[in-house]
Amino acid sequence: MKKILGAVSLLVLCGMLIAGLWPFNFFPRNDVAWLKNSNGLQFGDRARVYSSRNLEVPDSKEDSFCSLELWLQPDGGSLKGPATILLFTAPDNPLQFRVRQSLDILLLRRDARDRENHLQTLSADVEYSLRQDQPTFFTITRGPKDILAYKDGASVKKVFPGFGLSCKDFSGELILGGTLTSPRSWPGKLLGLAIYGQELTPEQVSQHFAMWTHNAPPESLANDHPLAFYSFSERAGSVVHNRVASSPDLYIPRIFRVPRKKMLTPPWEEFSPDLSYASDLLINIAGFVPFGFFHFGYLTWNRRWDRAALSTVILGGLLSLTIEILQEYLITRRSGMTDIITNTLGTGVGVMLWTWQPVQSLVARFKKETGQGVAS
Repeated sequence: MKKILGAVSLLVLCGMLIAGLWPFNFFPRNDVAWLKNSNGLQFGDRARVYSSRNLEVPDSKEDSFCSLELWLQPDGGSLKGPATILLFTAPDNPLQFRVRQSLDILLLRRDARDRENHLQTLSADVEYSLRQDQPTFFTITRGPKDILAYKDGASVKKVFPGFGLSCKDFSGELILGGTLTSPRSWPGKLLGLAIYGQELTPEQVSQHFAMWTHNAPPESLANDHPLAFYSFSERAGSVVHNRVASSPDLYIPRIFRVPRKKMLTPPWEEFSPDLSYASDLLINIAGFVPFGFFHFGYLTWNRRWDRAALSTVILGGLLSLTIEILQEYLITRRSGMTDIITNTLGTGVGVMLWTWQPVQSLVARFKKETGQGVAS
């Protein structure tokens, strides 16, 4: 019987490893592809594009004027919650400036330091501006009075003055398709991207829209002080060339990675006051109960071992820790300390179930009928 308990314990352990590390894809493909019949990139479920080095903006004062042009096409039905289209990140400000999508809303977010040097998030939304499977050309430009948002060459909104966009926000590493810490990706097509070191007038915005949509050469925009210009016209390879020689290219990695995915996220960051979170807790506890039950039974079947319970619980905790560390390298899984706590608790519950009087009565009866004793 002890051999059976040992075999069952080993099978349960293997089952937990499979469940915790499935689908064993430690090197997922970066789901970025060139469009076949036009300029642009298609972003799928797991997709990132990075700048080859930091973008250096000559005039990066807080009151400097810059403009952003973004030509994109959201995928119909693929977006599940807000997703980041574009992010500028710096070592001292990881979420410096980002453009996101939520349903039909274009979200502009920038993190800036207040008077006490604390980062605060400033928001500006361009509502009812995106349509599924329809190309849309956005221009965000800052002048001496307002920050203006344009859609397809026409003004749609004055972004409230407190947003404070400047050239400084466009310096640093550029990431397309998502963030540094989450595997969530923006699903859609990116058709063009440009940054200018000046405010664009309504006439310039309209002219640029016409040039982009008629595939005019980037040289035609040279007089408007472009800091970066990506037309996505290569249609092959792993490099998106910047038409401004002094600025970085973009590269498309073969393997999808989340550079700053958190390992062993603290419980207070994982907590969520909803039924889904409570359900996950119960599942993680229940999942380790069989291991605690059968492994403790195996250790104590024909001998008394005072530390068998502690040994079993520690082993369950170490097994959970191993799974959580390995999950750091699985894009579809999250690595958190809450699972270690609940898995260890589940192992302890399994130990207590083995020592439960009805179970011990069955064990004693079986030993008596089979003539198996307990060594002292």
